[in-house]
Amino acid sequence: MTYRMRDFHFNEDFDSARKFLGDMFKMTGEHYTWVPSRLENHKHGQCGSEYTPEDDKWIKIWENVDDEGPAIVAVTILESYGYFWINIHPDHQELVKDIIPALEKQRRQMSKGDEEELKIGTPVPISFRARIAHLKQSGYEDGGVCEHNRIRPLDIPLPEFQTPEGYSVRHANLPEEFEKYREVISSVFAHCKGMTEYLIKMYTEAEFFNDDLDLIVEAPDGSFAAFVTVRIDPVSRMAELEPVGTHPDHRGLGLGKAVCAEGIRRVQKYDPSCIVILGAASTEGATKLYDSLGFTKEDVHLWKKIL
Repeated sequence: MTYRMRDFHFNEDFDSARKFLGDMFKMTGEHYTWVPSRLENHKHGQCGSEYTPEDDKWIKIWENVDDEGPAIVAVTILESYGYFWINIHPDHQELVKDIIPALEKQRRQMSKGDEEELKIGTPVPISFRARIAHLKQSGYEDGGVCEHNRIRPLDIPLPEFQTPEGYSVRHANLPEEFEKYREVISSVFAHCKGMTEYLIKMYTEAEFFNDDLDLIVEAPDGSFAAFVTVRIDPVSRMAELEPVGTHPDHRGLGLGKAVCAEGIRRVQKYDPSCIVILGAASTEGATKLYDSLGFTKEDVHLWKKIL
């Protein structure tokens, strides 16, 4: 077979790349961090900086050009800090041996040259045995557990919860409540301090976004105490709880469980194909929360290499 790698352009390639990611889930049943909603969040994320076409450069499309017209067989993502992901069709797994050195070359080319050691790594679920074998052959070493993939079975009862007196769960009213929304999210994710009303507008225009699934817990004083957004891709119907967190001043009250449980309850009307938290934190608090909500757990290891 003849393959080619080409640049990704969001406006032209998003629909086909999103469909590919969803099809890979349906075909393999494997959960991998770059689900369709994360791809869309590449442009519509509410944190970070405003998206520009320059941001496309981190994503590459791999195509089989032997068929009638080019067909996507893989989508790769390289983040600026050196982590990469390979989403690949199961019938083309051998292509990984060519993709890995291509990503290493891309890492070298995109490096700013100010690092003492140029490092590269990839988070891989422990069930991806073939991927792990390819990485070992390419000189990568197992850096141990870096995060978890969490999957909630669709056939188990909905989680029950009770909010403490004076607290209530509801959807956020954006952009009217922008300041309180930014404050609670940035209390958990420091990089969200730069959130702007423009970025929130972009976020609410994403296809994965639904007002009734963007939830907060309101405290007795009117501030926001916890939050979750349940993103659901309208094509694959994959539902992802991201982001989720509780303000440090309100932890230990069960608010994380309350807001997530309400999100899980509300997303049922959209008939999700799965409910996941991919790349979930492995802290004691996160583990306790996700276990209480009925999510299974798969270890994800960081495989790393010095170039």
